[in-house]
Amino acid sequence: MAGKKGYTGKILKVNMTDGSFEDIVLDEAILRKYLGGTALGAKFLYDMAPRKTGFDDPENIVFIGAGPLNGTTVGGSGSISIVTKGALTGGATSCQANGLFGAYMRFSGYDGVIISGKSKSWKYLVLKDGKPELKDAAPIMGLDTYEVTDKLREMHDAKNRSASVLSIGPAGEQVVRWAGTFVDHGHSASHNGTGAAIGS
Repeated sequence: MAGKKGYTGKILKVNMTDGSFEDIVLDEAILRKYLGGTALGAKFLYDMAPRKTGFDDPENIVFIGAGPLNGTTVGGSGSISIVTKGALTGGATSCQANGLFGAYMRFSGYDGVIISGKSKSWKYLVLKDGKPELKDAAPIMGLDTYEVTDKLREMHDAKNRSASVLSIGPAGEQVVRWAGTFVDHGHSASHNGTGAAIGS
């Protein structure tokens, strides 16, 4: 982990429309002011998504963020926060999921990921050793979240939980408004249709 007192100081922004990546570098003052994944996500949502943006608009963002203790040995520090415009209410929403995703995201050099835009075809993001890549999601379409986790670990030769997976399952793919977001096997961030926001 880099040296900003629990943070790497970088957010990965993924533009699904054109497939581009951008590193957003954060100074320590911002990290102190917006402590944790939820506060930082709220800042990015209000800064980047126009007020009347719908949950399924390309202008909406989905922020997936780690808190300052993710990736440490502190008990109960493994949660990630997902911040977006929710599918059920249309308003700003935040929910959390446990699991290893936050730690592995941080070990790859990022405190969070911002997803924006809209892809013409289904893609999934691989983040390994600080290098992001969008890949064709056809092999995992229609699988439930447990199956997606197992399939992606198999495809990327990630044994013994050496990778973590965040997925939305068939409900998210079909943009069901109460679709949740899941980390690995059963860790759920399901309030206000975060899975629908990602799937849209």
